Formats: sequence, structure tokens, C-alpha cells
Amino acid sequence: MSTLNPRQWQEISPYLDHALSLPEKEREVWLQSFCAEKPEMAKVLQELLKEHRALVNEHFLERMPFPVARSLSLPGQRIGAYTLLSQIGLGGMGTVWLAERSDGRFERRVAVKFLQFAMTSGVGADRFKREGKILGQLSHPHIAELMDAGLTPNGEPYLVLEYVEGQQIDEYCDQRKLDVEARVRLFLDVASAVAHAHANLIVHRDIKPSNVLVRSDGQVKLLDFGIAKLLAEDANPSATLITIEGRGAMTPQFAAPEQVTGGAITTATDVYGLGVLLYLLLTGQHPAGQKLHSTADLVKAIVDTEPPRPSNAIPHTEANGMAEKRTATPERLRRQLRGDLDTIVRRALKKNPTERYSSVTAFADDLRRYLKHEPISARPDTLAYRTVKFMRRNRTGVVLATLAFTATIVGVMGVLIQARTVRKQRDFALHQLARAEAVNDLNKYVLSNAAPSGKPFTINDLLAGAEHIVRRQKGDDTTRAELLITIGRQYTVQDDYQKARDLLEEAHALSRKLAEPTIRASASCGLGQVLSRTGDAAHADALFHEGLNELPADPLFVVERVSCLLRGSEIASNSGREGEALARAEAAQYLEEQSPFRSDSLELDTLIVLAGAYNHAGQRGEANEAYQKAAAQMETLGRDDTQMAGILFNNWGTMLIRAGRPLDAERALRRTIEIGRDGQAEDSISPTTLANYSNVQYELGRLDEAADYAERAYAKAKKASDNMAVSQALIRRARIYRAQGNLPRAEEMLAEVEPQLHRDLPAGHVVFAILALEQALNAQAKGDLQRAIKLADQSLDMMETLANKGRGSTDYQGKSLVCRSGIELQLGRTGDALTDASRALPMLQKASLPGGLSLDLGHAYLALGHALQAQGKPGEAQAAFRSAVEHLENTLGQDHKETRTARLLAGLSPQ
Repeated sequence: MSTLNPRQWQEISPYLDHALSLPEKEREVWLQSFCAEKPEMAKVLQELLKEHRALVNEHFLERMPFPVARSLSLPGQRIGAYTLLSQIGLGGMGTVWLAERSDGRFERRVAVKFLQFAMTSGVGADRFKREGKILGQLSHPHIAELMDAGLTPNGEPYLVLEYVEGQQIDEYCDQRKLDVEARVRLFLDVASAVAHAHANLIVHRDIKPSNVLVRSDGQVKLLDFGIAKLLAEDANPSATLITIEGRGAMTPQFAAPEQVTGGAITTATDVYGLGVLLYLLLTGQHPAGQKLHSTADLVKAIVDTEPPRPSNAIPHTEANGMAEKRTATPERLRRQLRGDLDTIVRRALKKNPTERYSSVTAFADDLRRYLKHEPISARPDTLAYRTVKFMRRNRTGVVLATLAFTATIVGVMGVLIQARTVRKQRDFALHQLARAEAVNDLNKYVLSNAAPSGKPFTINDLLAGAEHIVRRQKGDDTTRAELLITIGRQYTVQDDYQKARDLLEEAHALSRKLAEPTIRASASCGLGQVLSRTGDAAHADALFHEGLNELPADPLFVVERVSCLLRGSEIASNSGREGEALARAEAAQYLEEQSPFRSDSLELDTLIVLAGAYNHAGQRGEANEAYQKAAAQMETLGRDDTQMAGILFNNWGTMLIRAGRPLDAERALRRTIEIGRDGQAEDSISPTTLANYSNVQYELGRLDEAADYAERAYAKAKKASDNMAVSQALIRRARIYRAQGNLPRAEEMLAEVEPQLHRDLPAGHVVFAILALEQALNAQAKGDLQRAIKLADQSLDMMETLANKGRGSTDYQGKSLVCRSGIELQLGRTGDALTDASRALPMLQKASLPGGLSLDLGHAYLALGHALQAQGKPGEAQAAFRSAVEHLENTLGQDHKETRTARLLAGLSPQ
């Protein structure tokens, strides 16, 4: 065949690797589907496989300098308790074969690695078995398990390893175009594995991309732990790069200086190897450069030549797509690497082991500080450096707080911000101070007269009193409109949207008669946010644009512009436009950064809105980090029992539910309920919080408690005219009734919510796909599988349409695929069920929090296991069930019914 160019080879290589990893029969089936999907590429792939078969028939592999497993060159041969299926790898250390357990104890596929050396003595054989036993004791989620080690009758050593189906970490990152921060987070999983081994006094010695695989679900697996030690000590304890290169005890390009010169191998050797790997992930290049033509050049590069800083290794032109694979331009990528990442990588790559990080943990800690925009240990601890990092950490900036009567902030703003002229600044300041004085008078009057003689009162009592005073108070329309807006915003904090709408509509009508742009803008954006909750999405967005256009692009109006953008973010989110919601929140953040004014309340409000936007866009890691920052700052300020804290923990709990972490969500939402309770009453607890808490109880299997909270949420939402909360409560009640076996009531809930959703929300909103899925599950519960599959297909079609438009989050699509897989399995469509469960895994992994543990992933693995079991693949099914156990135990608890069921399916003893 014609020679492939580098681009073509890079494109075809993953498919070739996958094809060669399959047994012959499975490979033919896979090739047929691949031909239908990519006919042109399939032709090239078939030619490559034909050439591979020819080489195998010519016994090409037997010409190795050290013939490996010569007697075991055919599939079907037994090695201990395992039967070889097909060769899946060839490298300097030897060959790797796919095998399966064949002694009847259990079924599992493994990788059998035959090492490229023979034992020269009985002492060597004993040491190999002893060292293999030590390595087999390593247990870590990111380390491929070493299950057995032994010698063939011919004295050839072999290892039995966990079979990992995945891509090299650099290929995985490039194919998915992961940005710099995502690559660092993935690398931290590798570092955690190495640190675990070091804690057990085991050094890897051969860290390189081909030894770090990433599965399709995003899980990292580090291979060949300690195998270099087994090879090196038996071959020659004093071997250097020149003498050992042909034996494969290490990979020369990824060797540390001490490995090249014959120095002591310590944990610092692995720190260097990790540094090389991180350099490669960040820059796409090896630190030694690309133009090494001989072993001597390589030795010099490793021992003597300092590598360029990662930021300097990025070419100025995008000839090879390096920056694009990192979702950046060359200039932007250089900026991202410049500074802390340059420093961290260069310290890991120090030639002298004592100058590197003292441990892998210290290396990883600096990377975590980089991700959090905190000062790293490898930099000088100067005041200027810490100041820059503090500003970077707090850049997520700030917006109008939702606590009572924050108009005083606006008055201060008029004094602080530099105006373009002295007269303009003076007039603006005087006007704002007059408004602030009116608000202060109202505060004093309400607080001193709200509870005469010590009579207790609620927040709603306070707001009602303020409203009464403003309506009777004589004064100019400007002050009156400002106060109505302030009180109306407080009713939105209480989720009393009908009261808020009444006040803000009055304020908006008043503001149309005024020339003051800040009041006109605040009234428009505030009313728009309320309308987006009460069923008028189109008018809501028009009001947002109206309000924003009122405000000049002037530093004096930056606070109002930020406030409008944040209300606009909420409007877009309520309308199902997640990408637009995030863009508006980030625009608000950027604008706030331009202002010299800083406020703790503003920062908290911005963090909460921005975190919510991240959550709805499916960026759970960013959302969780923003919520953590807000919670920490709230505690520092002594505001962790305020109403804003209640909002924070409610929103955080909502995010944790969607991330598949119900136990964590329960703690956050319980905190919200405790903050909102006045004694035993729940007057201050919003219907949204009650509905969210109901959802958590449902996920945890506490159906009676879930039903109680859902009913209360529905009643409160109806009373407050919060249409969104009413719809949420109805859908959640339908789920609970279905789980309780009350299908008529479940269908009644969905019948009630459907016309309301069509009335309140625009066509194409993701909630219509969710509604179709709920209807499908009701049909499945009734045994009407044909209607169930039709509705499930409709739901997935809607979600895929949204995804193609860049809207929606992958968690909804993944959950729907899992549900449809169960319906397909009941219909006997096992192939479709398996496909859907497999497709769901990467989607739900993407939607989970860093660390990857998720209830939704547990459900996906259960669906995968059932589909594999139905196809007669019990070994693979059991592996899927074991993965389900890991996720369910950590998100539902060990005693949950689903966890216990998964343990039984996985063949594990009950706990």
C-alpha cells in the first residue's frame, strides 16, 4: 500500500490499535460496522491488518534478539490458570497477550506480559516471584492491578495484569482537545497513583505515555509498576543507558539523569519521569527536543542540557495544530504556561535529584495550588507574587448582593469611582447619596417599628412592613421606584415571585417616566428575572436587553451593568439557554474586574450566580470550586447563617444532585433548611429548596419522606406563583409515585405539568425531553414497552438536537441513554441496550465532579452489566457490576438497597 503521511497515520493509528486488541471473531464484527461508518478509512485499515497478518505468518516476531514465549506463539495455549487469546502488544520489555481465566473459578480477561529475559539462576527466579508478590499488593484505582507472576516451563518470566482498554494519555488528551487545566487535572490522577506506590516503598522507574492509559470513561490507569526493577536487577545492577538500551529495562527517552549515569534510583527518579510526562502533555514535545540523532545526543540532552521552559517550547506558528489540541492559540498557550507552570515543570526536571520536589505529593500540591490560583511552593514568597495570586483567585468578581437594601453600595460607588469630569462625579455622587439616605431612613423605620414590644417577626413580615411604608410614603418618583426595586428583589430571594412581580411592575412603570438610567435599568432587569420564573420568557429577555441598553459604557455605571448581566444570566438559564447564561455571567465577572470598588457582598453574589451558570453548562468542577470559595468566604465574614448562605447551600446542593452525589447534596440542602427554619416553622424555606430536598430523598430511596417534601414544595410554589418550582415539584411527585407503584397518580402529575410547561417555556427547552423520558418510564412501568421505547427515542432526539446546537448538558443525555438501555433490554434488543449503556459512560463521566464518583455512573455500569450478561458475557458483566459497586458505595452508602444488589451481581459478599 502507499505510505501514510504523519497526519493520516495519526488518524488511523487508534483504530488499528483497537482492531489488533480484538480477538479474530470480534474483530470481523467490528470491522463490518466500521466499514459502514467510515468506508474510506476502513479500506486503509484492512490493508494494514492484511500486512500485519503477513508478518505474523512469516514469524516476524520470532526474530527478536531474545525470543519470547516461542512455545506459546499460538492462541489457545495455557499459562497457569489463563488461556491466551491474541497478541495485543510488542515492546522492548516483551510481548503482551490478551487472555482469559480458564480454571472455572471466575471469568475475567487479563493481559499476560512475557518479559524479554530469561532467569539465569534459582536465586533470580525466587527474587522475581518475591518482587512480583510485593508489586501485586499495590491497590489503587489508578494503578493497573498485578494479579500474578510466574515462570513458564522454559524459565521465561511472565506477569498477569489487569487488562486495560484505553488510549495513551497524550493521545487521549489530544483527541479530545483538552485544555491546559483539564490536562493538569488528569495528570494529578497519575501523580496520586505514583505517590501511593512510593508510600509502599515501590518506585516505577519507567513513567512514559504508553504506560499511562485512559479508559473511555476518563479513568487513568498506570501500567507496569515496578517491572523495570524486575528487569534491571536481573540483567545488570550497574547498567546504564548505553548498556541496557537493547534490553528494555527502561525507555531511554524518558530516563532520568541518574538512570543514564548509573546513579541511585529513588523516588526522585519518578518525580523526573512525571515532569517529562507533564512537559509532553502541556507542550506536545519532549523536553530533550525533537532532533536527537544518536544515543550520544540523547545522553547529553538528559544529563547536561537544560530543557527550554514549556512556554518557550510552543512555536509561534500553528503548523502542527499543537495549540488547537489544547483549545488555544499559540500565543494564548504560551501565556497559560508562562509563570507557575514553567516553574513547576522545571523544578521537577532538575538534573540533580536533590533539587527536585522532595516527593510526588509536593509536586502534586503545587499543581493543585496552580489550579486554585494560590501561591506555589516553588516560587519566591514575595509580596508582589502573593498579591498577584490573591487577585487571580478573587477575579470571579462581584455583583449586587441579594440581601436587604444594598442600594447603600451604589451611593458609595458614586464617591469612589473616578468620573470623566469633576462636575459629573459630583452630581452623580450627590444623586446616589440622596437615594442612599432614603434607603437608610426606611431601614431605620422598619427595623425599629417592625416588632413593637419585642413581638417576634419573620422576614416576610419585615418586607410587608417595608412595602406598606413605601406605598404610603410621600416623595419623588425616583426614590419611590428605587425602594420598590429593592423590596421586590428581596421577595425574589424569598421565592415569592408574585409579590416581587407586583412591586417590580410598579417600579418599572414609574421608571419609564424618569430620566435616571440606573433606575430604568434596574427595574427592567429585575422584572425580567421575575418574569422568567413566572412564565413569560420572551418578555423577560426583551426586558434584559432594554435594561442593559439603558446604561452607558462608563465606569460610573459598572455596578448596574454587572447587576443586569447577572439577572440576564438567570433569565437565560431559566429559558434553557445554558451557554448564553454562562457567557453573561462571565461578562459580568470581567466587567467587575475593571472596577476599583470591591465588596464582599458583591463577590458572594457573583460567585453564586457564576457557579450556577457553570453547573447548568455541565462544568461541574468549576461550579464546585466556585461554591467552595463562596462558602469559605461566607464563613470568614461570619455570614454562614444568613439568608444568602441558605441560597448558596441550596444551589450547591442542586449541583451535587446533578453531579450524582446525593449524600453530599443532602448535607448541603439540610444546611439550607436549618438556616431557613424559624423554630419549627418553615415559612422562610423556599419551595425550590423543598423540591430539591425531596429529590435527594428520592435518590436515597426514602420515598415517604420524599413524597412529603414534594407535596409541601408544590403547595408553597402554587401560593407564591413560582411556575418553575410548581413544574419541578410536579415532575418529582410523578417520579416518587411511580417508585411507590402508584402509576395513576404519576400519570396525573405529568398530565398536569405538560400544558403548564408549554405555556411557560419556549419550544426546545430541555425540560420537554425530560418530560418525554418520564412518560417513557411510566409506560415501561405499565408494561407498554412499545410506547416506552417510542417516547425514549423522542427524548433522546430532543437532547441530541440541543447538544448539536451547543445547548444542554451531557448528564441529561447520559441518564436518558441509561433509561432507554433498560427498556431495550426488556424488548430483547441486547445489542442496542449495550450500545446505549456504553455511550452513556463518557457523557456521565464528563458531567461528574473531579474524582469521577457518581450515582449516575453507577446506574450506567449496572445497565452495562445487565446488557453484557444478556449477551452471554458474564465475565465482562461482572467487571461492569464491580465498577457499579464502587460508584454506588461512595454516593449512596454501603447499606443502600441498590449498593447491596450491585454487590450480589458483582459476586461480592454483602457487607
